[in-house]
Amino acid sequence: MAVIGLSCRFPGATGPGEFWRNLLSATDSVSTAPPGRWEERAGPAPGELRTPIRLGGFIEGIDEFDARFFGIARREAEHMDPQQRLLLELAWQALEDAAVPARRLQATRWGVYVGACADDFRTQYFASGRLDRFGHMGSSRSLLAGRISHHLGLRGPSEVVDTGQSSSLCAVHRAISGLRLDECDAALVAGVNLNLLPDVTDQVQLWGGLSPDGRCRTFDERANGYVRAEGGGVVVLKPLQAAVRDGDHVYCVVRGSATNNDGGRAGLGVPSPEAQREVIEAAHRAAGVTGASVGYVELHGTGTPVGDPVEAAALGEAIGRRRSRTKPLLVGSVKSNIGHLEAAAGIAGFVKACLALHHGQLPPTLHHQRSSGELPLADLNLRVVGAEQEENLAPDEVVGVSSFGMGGTNVHVVLAGAPSAAEPSERSAADTVWCFSGRTREAVRALARAFLDHSFPTERCTVGDVAWSLAQRDEGEHRAAVVGGCWNDMRDGLRKVVAGHDLAIPANWLHEGGPDRAALVSVAGTYAAHGDLAKVSDSLGTGLRKVPGLPTYPFERDTFHGPTPPRSAAPAPEATLAVPEGASEEVPARPLLDDWEKAADSSERLWLLRSFLEHALLDVLGETGDDRPHMDPDSTFEDLGVDSMSLLELQDRVTEATALELPESALFDHPTINDLTAHLNTELEALRG
Repeated sequence: MAVIGLSCRFPGATGPGEFWRNLLSATDSVSTAPPGRWEERAGPAPGELRTPIRLGGFIEGIDEFDARFFGIARREAEHMDPQQRLLLELAWQALEDAAVPARRLQATRWGVYVGACADDFRTQYFASGRLDRFGHMGSSRSLLAGRISHHLGLRGPSEVVDTGQSSSLCAVHRAISGLRLDECDAALVAGVNLNLLPDVTDQVQLWGGLSPDGRCRTFDERANGYVRAEGGGVVVLKPLQAAVRDGDHVYCVVRGSATNNDGGRAGLGVPSPEAQREVIEAAHRAAGVTGASVGYVELHGTGTPVGDPVEAAALGEAIGRRRSRTKPLLVGSVKSNIGHLEAAAGIAGFVKACLALHHGQLPPTLHHQRSSGELPLADLNLRVVGAEQEENLAPDEVVGVSSFGMGGTNVHVVLAGAPSAAEPSERSAADTVWCFSGRTREAVRALARAFLDHSFPTERCTVGDVAWSLAQRDEGEHRAAVVGGCWNDMRDGLRKVVAGHDLAIPANWLHEGGPDRAALVSVAGTYAAHGDLAKVSDSLGTGLRKVPGLPTYPFERDTFHGPTPPRSAAPAPEATLAVPEGASEEVPARPLLDDWEKAADSSERLWLLRSFLEHALLDVLGETGDDRPHMDPDSTFEDLGVDSMSLLELQDRVTEATALELPESALFDHPTINDLTAHLNTELEALRG
């Protein structure tokens, strides 16, 4: 199975490129909890807990999300687990990295497999005492996968896997099984974990699993526990034969995987060396490899005095002692860099392994100096990758990734390097066009700026390859195009787009060229003004390859605050409508009807109804403040982000304001604000003359 796309947000890194640079530079991304996190703690009984831990691996902006990009109303987004929001963005970025247009996935047999176990948001939501109808799906763990499948229109399996800390690597195993059983044609595989509640950290500290000084010292004599961390990652898996057929870039290949359980061990929280050895050997059989061909293993490697010796013993038996003593098995753990992402730990190790195979280099493991007597690495024929010397992978060596869950579920996956890509028989002409698009003009400028700052692997790709990769992305409402024939042309054009131009052409470029250049400029200009990415794609020629690691869509950062506990102050009285003089208190006041009857003509009546519907719809969608979006009266309710539940709530408001007995189908039969306005006006005229 080929890995053709990657995305991640890990501590200290907003994408795979930054993550890889941090790994190579031995960056420690563990830090103090950001303001607003882990401050209000319920806490254990007095005297049971030492100083509460404030260190962890954190990502920024967990309360930020581009809801409008995904067509989600503010009210719905506010009641969504931020893990759902993060996964939606990561899934989109992984598809862009794979150069797979989301528009082409509708009704396809793509699967979604997500590893997750944290329910912090759900706990916060119910504790807040402020329930909302969007909260049911927003707090459901099943929607971590289901929302991605829904948004992209996927028809393959959609599963959330919870095996504790091994959840996301188990999701990889489930996806591989699904692909081999022909349950799906390709798959998005993810892991996610956000640490919202300090009480969970306090609980783990009471259990004895956490490092007091916040460092994962994998296989080191100073190992004293792990540090909790958060983040998410998504990979795109596809059968290798299909990936080669479709011209996909392949980061690496999944050769095989296996999972089992520690059942029958001495204690529920005690790992089993026999079971860990067995799962490694089973993965090797599935991959058709032996321990001698394994060049590196990305460890579970939590840095706990109990877990590390067990893992080392299992590796020594399964691999280390079965290979030459002159070449010990290299091992390491990403947890030393970013902490233990718990349910997302497996996908973090998997992404690190994919990048290591892609670059042919092994990053160092931090905080390792010397192993204890309980960890005889030399006897086990293991060696931790350090920063003393650069370690490279041989082309024929495979890489293993391990992840073990607290409940005993062990997973091991075997990866190999990508097959050599055949050189195109012919390459297209240098002249080309880069297409940028987004939901807003600002997004287009931001994307061009990211490309301007990007370091392109110019020795491995051409400007035409980048153009082809961009042509595989989805087309947004706002667009810009850069035309040129070399890297300098494209950089100059990017600067023009950043400055506000929608079409950038090199100076004197047309005068020095012939009809082909004129035709290319015409195609680019048409795209920038009106769209039609297909024509651009047709003009790029053949022999082009997809380029990995390009900057992905720059999502806007709107803030959505999570649920908070109810205030201790007395609740405010419910707002009530004023009752007109002489009216019965049982009859609600209807100012809209009064204004409608006093209106001078039909156009004013329509304006009143349209204004009421726009404001009511904004309220239903939770859009408040000065930045409330414009409600296009000719856009369908579906395009405005309205679901069936929102329509029913809007119908209730219409009934209350107009006294009309509307059937439930009325809002479906009149699916825009203008359509519904005309219908309401006709009904009121018939009812009230």
